[in-house]
Amino acid sequence: MEREDMEELVFCYDPSSGLRAIIAIHNTALGPALGGCRCWSYTSEEEAIRDAIKLAKGMTYKNAMAGLPYGGGKAVIWDIAEASGKIQAGSGTSDQDDEQDQAGVGMNLPDEGGLGRHDQGAHPGVGANLPDEGRHSGNAMDVRALRFRALGRCLERLNGRFVTGLDLGTTASDMDQIRVETAYVTDTTGSLGAKDDFTADMTAYGVYIGIVTSLCHQGAAALQGISVAVQGLGKVGYALCRYLHAAGARLIVADVVPERVQRALVQFSGAISADPARIHAADCKVFAPCALGGVITPATAEELRCSIVAGAANNQLHGGQLVARRMQARGILYAPDYVLNAGGIISTACELQGAGPDLIRQKVAGIAGTLGKVYAEAARSGISTLEAADRLAEAILSTGQATQ
Repeated sequence: MEREDMEELVFCYDPSSGLRAIIAIHNTALGPALGGCRCWSYTSEEEAIRDAIKLAKGMTYKNAMAGLPYGGGKAVIWDIAEASGKIQAGSGTSDQDDEQDQAGVGMNLPDEGGLGRHDQGAHPGVGANLPDEGRHSGNAMDVRALRFRALGRCLERLNGRFVTGLDLGTTASDMDQIRVETAYVTDTTGSLGAKDDFTADMTAYGVYIGIVTSLCHQGAAALQGISVAVQGLGKVGYALCRYLHAAGARLIVADVVPERVQRALVQFSGAISADPARIHAADCKVFAPCALGGVITPATAEELRCSIVAGAANNQLHGGQLVARRMQARGILYAPDYVLNAGGIISTACELQGAGPDLIRQKVAGIAGTLGKVYAEAARSGISTLEAADRLAEAILSTGQATQ
């Protein structure tokens, strides 16, 4: 905790439902911690803790750079029972199937989408128009529902220090269950964040804006004819392809799910496919990682044949500053992921303040200006773009005041 400057780690265990979860609160200098609720099959409690800490810290920097009045946090649930049976409230576990997707290079993380809803007066509309019921009839309750209800009680005890929402492996129905126990949740059924993949679309739109900004930084005036390799065709990756194709980009696509690739090849004329494990080495102008993190390692950084790396995935660099500096030395412009993929969290923050889709889209377009500041700081100080983004985020955090 000291090494990562964590404020708080909360261990949640509910014996009646089998819930095991971590709530990681990294920094609340700008406001209550805001971050998603992730459901994943970790190999150990230690692995879950490490992931929660890393993701919470990422949310701190993401929210700061997006100018949002929120700190960074994350909820991580692990070892959810995987079957669709029922249990009696207060009894043991069943074989209920988990609804989460299977892990893989092609999985898209619409991460940090619409996250956070609480009822403090500084945020009008919070908690409004949310379902009051998430219960099953009688005493028989879904195992998954019981666990998310238990997590909701843990959130309630934090009294607004952490607000959560959708993330990898969770659904609006899960958020509905949390909402039965607490108001500190968003992305419930009927909210903008849970409707028609709006959050994923805003994340993709922000990445698209970032790609255009990066191309302009390198002297390219438009996307027409520019080759872009998109790794991962989940909700965000596929939506990004729509924006890129409409702007005239030449697409190279990859995903571990063949059906997703085939759909893209049919939908986006001129697109070609690549091996999902090798697409980072494609001959292209822009490489857009939109799958799981850590795809750019010291080894794969040497195989890049692009001049820009700009995608939606979180924690893209497996090696952090070392890899960022190596890409800089090779003349590859890196758009820091937590700056680029902030469209979802911007969407949620705006929704909490009563904004509609048009205003949210306008706010997400502001990623262009933020990224421009990162590039200017990197050039001025002779540092990598990742170092520049970190420096700017830490300066905002030191003031304790959001910039927007």
